[in-house]
Formats: sequence, structure tokens, C-alpha cells
Amino acid sequence: MFKFDFEIDDTLEEIPGLSAAQEKPPLPEEQGLVEEPYQDIALQHLIDCLPPLISCSPLTIPLSSGETISIPRRDLFDARFQVINEEDSDNAIGKDAADFLDAPSDLVHGVYEGGLKTWECSLDLVDYLAGNTDCHPAGKRILEIGCGTAVPSLYLIREIFSRGLQTHPTEIHFQDYNASVLELITFPNIVVAWYMSDASKPYREPLLEDPEAELPPADPSSAADIPITPELTAAFLASLKEYSINLRFSSGSWRTFHPEHRYDIVLTSETIYRSESVPPLVALLKSSCSPNTICLVAAKVFYFGVGGGITAFIEAIQKSGGDAKAVWERNEGVGRKILHINW
Repeated sequence: MFKFDFEIDDTLEEIPGLSAAQEKPPLPEEQGLVEEPYQDIALQHLIDCLPPLISCSPLTIPLSSGETISIPRRDLFDARFQVINEEDSDNAIGKDAADFLDAPSDLVHGVYEGGLKTWECSLDLVDYLAGNTDCHPAGKRILEIGCGTAVPSLYLIREIFSRGLQTHPTEIHFQDYNASVLELITFPNIVVAWYMSDASKPYREPLLEDPEAELPPADPSSAADIPITPELTAAFLASLKEYSINLRFSSGSWRTFHPEHRYDIVLTSETIYRSESVPPLVALLKSSCSPNTICLVAAKVFYFGVGGGITAFIEAIQKSGGDAKAVWERNEGVGRKILHINW
């Protein structure tokens, strides 16, 4: 039986491709698969899915400025342990996650789209966001499409929590194909980001005098085991209210996602690797953006074996009436770019 190798570093992953001798895999409809429909996932449901303890480790991101940023993420072995531990229970995580934990590769189109791993271009987005004041998130409506570990949005949350209480509401919408990714990785990462910020001080500081509390320090550059208690989740929700942050979560196919409103910032990374997925992605981007939206797409120049790449994506954007401009790029190895999209 195949199992993901959760012991290896999950950062800077390459999209698994096909050799030149292999044929492209069939589309979901050709396989008789039905893509998951869009669904909103309640914040309380995600809180209920949290384990008693979250193990996390820092992701160190080098910036073009020469500085580095440490963003803590839940360890994959910890998420895997939760799935195994709940496999025989009625918990929805165990049932849903089994669909792709037993899959024959890291990407199974229409079943699992790679959200458990941190992909290389998401780090590029952090580099770009850190160097552009126009992308400050406070008071904005933000959408991350295909968020997975949500590293770019975790950076934006870090920025909000580091700048004091906010009076203007901020909405951050996390979308991933798999609900289990939101339950196992995305939302735990958000809780960890809060804990490692100054926003959690009202919760942490009173407990420092309690020798039985055993709380780790709020140091995003160090690994930690964070106990998840009702008091912690209550403090987390209180911080969201104090900082005027509204978190939204949704899963399912892009074809069935019809945004209720336009967003101020739209982010997506490593989502154009399969050419068949580009049309619904372009349609979603267009319906999510106003003329003033900062829409950033981070991707490799070409994804060998699966057909996707920057050139074909730009052509699809232009056919939809949009325009794409490269605002960031790296040419070492397989080239990578960030495109700013306008309609």
C-alpha cells in the first residue's frame, strides 16, 4: 500500500510529472470521477477538528532584501499521526484523507491536488509580498486559491498581528480542493501563526507562572509542541475579533466556485501545472477580481510532462480579455515567475 513519505522535507517540492514516453493522465470525467463541489467550511468545524497537540517547525524563507522570515507550519508527521489515530472513528478527517493517503502518487487529479506540501513558488510569493507595501493586508478582502499550507496568507496574517489592533475589517478566504487539507494543515497553521505572534500574549503570559502549563515560547524560528485547549481556542477567537479578522474557508472544484464579491488581493501559486485546469482557474480569477485587485499568480515557467506553464497560461489570460505582467522572476534551474494579472 502506498503511503506519503512524511519524514522527508516537504518544502521546495517539484510537481510530479510524466516521462516523455508516458501519456497524459485522463481527465476526471474520462475516469468516471466527479470533482468535489464547492462548499463552505465553518470555522467552528475546523476548531472541532484540531488535535490535542500540534507539533510545528519553522520554514525559513530567504528574501530578496537579504533578510529571512521564519513561518511556523504544522509538521506533516503530526498530521499523519492524527489521520491514523482517527482512522477508525467517525471523524470526517480520517475518512476523507484516506482517499489520497492511499493514492498512487502525490497528485491525483480530481482526488488530491497536493495541498499537504509546501510548493516552491509559494515562497516566491512571500518574497514579493514582503517587498511591496501595496500588498499590506489590513482592511482588505483576500483570497488564496489552492492554498494548501497557505504560506503566503500566513505571512499576511503575521503582518496583521504584528501591527496592533485594526479598526477596518480584514477578510481572508482560504480555498483548497480538499476539505481535509483545510482541516489537517491550513487551519492548524493559522492557529500556530497566531500563537507565535504578539496577538497571543494575553493567553500566554498569565500561564507562564503556571508550572503545569508547559507552554512553548512564542518563537517562530523554533520547533514547538503547542497544547490545544478550550482556553487557547477561545483566546484565538477573541484575537480574531480584536484584530477585526474574518476567516473564511471553502473546498471543492474551481468550476463550482462562484465568488459572492470581488477581492482586493488574490493569490495563487503552483496551480497552473496541468493545462486542463487552466480554463476554470482563469474563470475563477476573473470573477474574483475588480480592475483594482492585486492578483498574483506564482508558477514555474514550464511543468515537464503535465503540459502546464507560464506561456500557455498567459495565452489563456489574454483570450479571457486580461493581461499578465511578470513582476518577479528567477532564472536558475527551472525558471519561476510571479505574474500580476489585470482585467
